Amino acid sequence: MSQSDKQTEVSAPSKRSGKIKWIVGGLFLLFAAAAAMNLPRGYSDDLSRIGKGKAAVVLIRDKNAVQSFELIDVLDSVRAQYAGRVEFLLTDFDTPQGRAFIEANSAARATLVLLDANGKFVKVLKAPQTAGSVQQEIAVSFGVNP
Repeated sequence: MSQSDKQTEVSAPSKRSGKIKWIVGGLFLLFAAAAAMNLPRGYSDDLSRIGKGKAAVVLIRDKNAVQSFELIDVLDSVRAQYAGRVEFLLTDFDTPQGRAFIEANSAARATLVLLDANGKFVKVLKAPQTAGSVQQEIAVSFGVNP
């Protein structure tokens, strides 16, 4: 076997390596789709929206806490009633942005933080909460009824 034959043999990609690339790519797409499906729908994590003229309810989410999922369900059941009047946002406790928000508002994981239209802290609501209790707190804190 000549030297050029050996170089051709070594540099030619095998069919197996091509299949592995497709499998890895497919697994990556499946992982990305699963991650996207686990995100709550319709919640922004853009905390710069706070203090822009609308009251805000911020969920500090802990993806490993059942209370976070329960709070998302509660917010899902009430937020349509406040469309255009109250911002419903979220931040994850395990991100730098989330940790800074927790520190600035003396909050904790799996809690709701209420901020007025100017971005001033109003109160922290600890889990568990019901749709009725959140509506009552929004009404008392912001003067906004469903």
